[in-house]
Amino acid sequence: MNKKDSGNKILSKFLSISVGSWIAMLIGFLSTPVITRLLSPEEFGKVSLFLLVVEVLTAIILFGSDQSFIRFFYEEQSNKRPVLLRKSLYLPLLLYAGIALLFLCFYQIFSRLLFSESSLYLIGLLLVYVLLRIFSTWSSLVIRMQQKGKLFSLIQVLNKLIEFIGILVFAYLLGDQYEVLIYAQITFMVIVTIIAISIEFHFWDFSKQKGVKLDSTFYERIKYGFPLMITLLMTLAFQSVDRITIRIWAGYNEVGLYFAAFKIIALLNMLQINFTAFWTPLSYEKYKKNPKQTQFFHNAHQIVAYSMLMIAVIVLMSKGIIIALLGAEYQQAEHIVPFLVFIPLMYTVSEISVIGINFYKKTGWHIFITIFVFAVNLLGNILLVPVIGAVGAAVSTGLSYILFYMLRTYFSTRYYKVDYGTKKFSISVSCLVMYAFYATFYKDGVVSFLLGITLLVVITLIYYQVVNEIINYFKKWINKGNTGSDVYENFDDRTR
Repeated sequence: MNKKDSGNKILSKFLSISVGSWIAMLIGFLSTPVITRLLSPEEFGKVSLFLLVVEVLTAIILFGSDQSFIRFFYEEQSNKRPVLLRKSLYLPLLLYAGIALLFLCFYQIFSRLLFSESSLYLIGLLLVYVLLRIFSTWSSLVIRMQQKGKLFSLIQVLNKLIEFIGILVFAYLLGDQYEVLIYAQITFMVIVTIIAISIEFHFWDFSKQKGVKLDSTFYERIKYGFPLMITLLMTLAFQSVDRITIRIWAGYNEVGLYFAAFKIIALLNMLQINFTAFWTPLSYEKYKKNPKQTQFFHNAHQIVAYSMLMIAVIVLMSKGIIIALLGAEYQQAEHIVPFLVFIPLMYTVSEISVIGINFYKKTGWHIFITIFVFAVNLLGNILLVPVIGAVGAAVSTGLSYILFYMLRTYFSTRYYKVDYGTKKFSISVSCLVMYAFYATFYKDGVVSFLLGITLLVVITLIYYQVVNEIINYFKKWINKGNTGSDVYENFDDRTR
């Protein structure tokens, strides 16, 4: 494949994934105000903690096997990749069976510990949800790693659409209960997972894989994935310490307000998820073909950093309007949103700058980074939440994600030397932090809007050359007879 064809293929895959992301974001934006009017902040708080337990159990059961599947996917021949899937599923399903048996035998202890009530039904619901999350994760991974952007976009859109319809149906039947969101999510997982597996059934048809045995690579995958599982658990602890401390010192109502603010940020997380889905297989593929071509990663960092910074500023400028749509019960969430924008911003950009750790299989650094940032975030929450509630949790978490980016980038570049242009990014983030402080503690909408406009101009000037490249790209893309290959050449060779 020549460079022209390669550029067109990459561009096509990126656009196909982006379309689904934007549609899913639009559905999420339209559905969130409806959901907040159906459920009170207290019920929102309860479902937030339930979903947290699901995330933790899923991380333990997967045991990093999903990340190992990603890492070793391109090292297998195409006809051997379904075998890799089957081998990767052994351990998670075995762990799930053990944990499910344990939870069912001692359901009273676990349900009181997790939900403050004795309920076999809640434990059963939890186990069903976790099992669906496992198969949903793997069905999505199979599509991602084949870089089937259109199909992945369709899955993302169906997720949001079916979830929204399910919420309306179950809210009509049950009223203001937190189970409404759980039932809706279980519904879309069942439907969408069945669709995804059916489309890629050649991957899942294990009847043709006779005599598949666990070999030495099984232990190599465990060795690679185990630190990532620990990292994910620590990341979940890092991400959930805010909700836990709010629950301890402020109650379910504040947790609900925080979760509502998070629903707004979750729309930006859709960009993060879709970018990661596109970026992960592409980065491994590029590295395998030419490890010395670091300019590609530099340019990707510049473009994504600028784009995410602009989106973050726009969200802060319009946060008042967005929160007003949630309803009167959620107005206090306006002061929680500003620092939460750093979560998708810093995580998405760090997905590019962290590649050195992953390429060189130094996954132990993920554990160190996450533990260190978790400790900082925990300290920040302990100091701020008792004083200013959910706002303090947002400030602590947002600043912790900046530290998260810095550490990932530092250790990554020790192994894989890439000039990411971090000086530009650091100046821009510093300006955004000051703007977020103003937007958190002051209510002058006009001043906040003018500061936002000023910051958009400043960031654009800082990334002036990147903006030029983006403009040139669109000019060439819309011209007849130009399919984007020249842009790809520029992307590799010119953006600095």
